[in-house]
Amino acid sequence: MYKKFRFTLRFLVALMKKNRFALSFGLILAIAISWLLPKLLPLTNRFGHTRHIGLIGRYTITDLPKDILQRVSLGLTTLDASGSASPALATGWQATDSGKTYIFDIDTSLHWQNGEPVKSQDIKYNFRDAEIVYPDSGHLVIKLDDPFSPLPSVVSRPVLKSTGFLALLSRPRLVGVGSYQIGSYRKNGSLLTTLTLFPVKPRSNLPNLVYHFFPSAQIARTAFKMGLVDELNHLTDVGDLASWPNLTLDSNPLFDRFIGVFFNTDDPFLSGTSGKNFRLALSYAIDKNRWPHRAFGPIPPSSWAYNPDVKKYDFDLDRAKDLLSKVEKLPDKFTLTTVPIYAGLAEQLKSDWSGLGLQVSISISPEIPNQFQALLIAQAIPSDPDQYHLWHSTAEVTNLTRLKNPRIDKLLEDGRTTMEQNSRKIIYSDFQKFLVEESPAIFLYYPDTFTVSRTP
Repeated sequence: MYKKFRFTLRFLVALMKKNRFALSFGLILAIAISWLLPKLLPLTNRFGHTRHIGLIGRYTITDLPKDILQRVSLGLTTLDASGSASPALATGWQATDSGKTYIFDIDTSLHWQNGEPVKSQDIKYNFRDAEIVYPDSGHLVIKLDDPFSPLPSVVSRPVLKSTGFLALLSRPRLVGVGSYQIGSYRKNGSLLTTLTLFPVKPRSNLPNLVYHFFPSAQIARTAFKMGLVDELNHLTDVGDLASWPNLTLDSNPLFDRFIGVFFNTDDPFLSGTSGKNFRLALSYAIDKNRWPHRAFGPIPPSSWAYNPDVKKYDFDLDRAKDLLSKVEKLPDKFTLTTVPIYAGLAEQLKSDWSGLGLQVSISISPEIPNQFQALLIAQAIPSDPDQYHLWHSTAEVTNLTRLKNPRIDKLLEDGRTTMEQNSRKIIYSDFQKFLVEESPAIFLYYPDTFTVSRTP
């Protein structure tokens, strides 16, 4: 046995010495192809139409915006317009162990864009409080410490697979299962400046897409005026582009966030029964009909869990003054804190509250402060109605209002441990009802988002 091994080893060494130039050339060629392929593939569609799109934000190649990811790949699940999960990379799933273990059946008939079949081991999610197990290529198991019914919504985030020969020596190629594939990209440090997507099918009628990333809306609008991009997506402020010639302006409300005023319920003027009357008075004093897409609670009307029957708190100055008369002590000056983008809106609220005879000051902060009386900001809304991290008394960092309400705590706890959707809907209907009545925040409106495109 030992003699055979020595003979084989000597034979291989001699073969490598004899063909060392061919082997070295092959290795160098493989590395070069792995590095050049993502750059060359977009050229297969070079005669097709290319659309240059501007986006505002700071993104990395491993943290792409949702609308790009959805063009490139799928998650284990996908969400419909109401937020309900359905199969995607997984053909189905089941929750066992009272919701602490999820077993996903992987659709192994799917293929990654490099031709390899999809296997469970390719699907990676970074969860802090969960263990992911791959019993075989067709199944993925997620084990949790506690029951968690929102998990099917969480795993809807599209998955990319890193591939390419000797990825450590060259840029890793990221592939998905969607109709578009990631091509070349440029970075400034770790942040993307451009990213090219091209159709997976070379003869597709789909255009090539080149995304340009800008740190601010002002820079993005300037790039549009200079002709560097053909369209701008997800603008919340079109600025002077509203009067720019030869463009198309489309708007839609964003139901994944709302603009609201968050009260610090630990503040002595805003706590207890007297503080609740103060909060309600401030809510009734705002004319909310100035906004076309009003928000009435923490869950948007697009959600399967939406409760349309919560209190509306329409403008009623007499009711506001009556509630204010029940407040034990009013502050000499009430401070509304906001970020620069909402400075104009803060002035509107100040004007509304002046009708109550209040002295209101506005504080502009570059970021969300730790201490405030009232805070005017946009709040992201999760795709699942679970809002434990926003309103539960134990969520010390993310519960901006410092709300401490045992009834609401219990509803939030039950909502994320109950598996059946109809039962969850009842729970979250009660959650919305009691939260709005407690009034730790004033729900104002869903912002419009604009797409500006050059008219052909």
